[in-house]
Amino acid sequence: MKSKFKLAFILLAIGFILLALDVDVSTGVKYPHDYSNSNNVIGEFQYYNIASNYGAKCTYKLIDTSGSSDSALEKTPLVSGTTDSTGTTQTKVIDKVYFGTVHIDIFNDGLGFILIFIACFLLKKVNKKFSYGSLSTFCGLILHILLKALPFVFNGLLLCNLAMFIGIAYMCSIILTTFLFTGGLFAMCPDVCCRDERKWGKITWFVSMVLIVLNTFVFWIGSDYSALQSLGKFSEGLLVIDILIFWIILRRVYYYLEQSYEKAVNA
Repeated sequence: MKSKFKLAFILLAIGFILLALDVDVSTGVKYPHDYSNSNNVIGEFQYYNIASNYGAKCTYKLIDTSGSSDSALEKTPLVSGTTDSTGTTQTKVIDKVYFGTVHIDIFNDGLGFILIFIACFLLKKVNKKFSYGSLSTFCGLILHILLKALPFVFNGLLLCNLAMFIGIAYMCSIILTTFLFTGGLFAMCPDVCCRDERKWGKITWFVSMVLIVLNTFVFWIGSDYSALQSLGKFSEGLLVIDILIFWIILRRVYYYLEQSYEKAVNA
């Protein structure tokens, strides 16, 4: 019985780390088709969705916005909104988008969801939060699969928009999943002697969620602005430290968690 709880505790810890951290590496495998470029100008925010998720790249061009014509003048990576000596206003826009190679996350989120699902299933008799956590984890796993499969099915602006909406829902599923299983763990140690651990555990969980959201947007925009990559790596380092502190805090009340699990199973 104690070994089963220990297994669940370890699975939750590993799963949390896998969900929180992202280290993408290229597989060298190309997508089955090229990105479907059209005459419609793709917005930068739309481009960020496929650049951050699928490693897409783009080229830029300048268009004449001084009149009604939007004819392209020049492909160049210069700053937008320039005006030449003739008074012609030129704006930088995205010209063509190109898929990169398929990327995989070393700290795979899908594996993290599976480990947390198993742990929540083992702890479902303790309280309902773990049962809800299993459902949330399952939904998160489905969203993870859908997000990775999108470029194999959809293309063009539709892909950009779907990646944005599913990506937002996916990030919410991570927050909800960690909220449910951490809430379930804190509910297992209601004793007065665990008050400080509950307080600081909730604070470190909240900080970790803030850092996860921050990292998501930093790497999202940083897919086109390499200067932000350093900020993202620094923030991810803080996230690692915060998660370690979170589990060290829970380790301090491990005895009470174990006792609560035994009471729930034997009830």
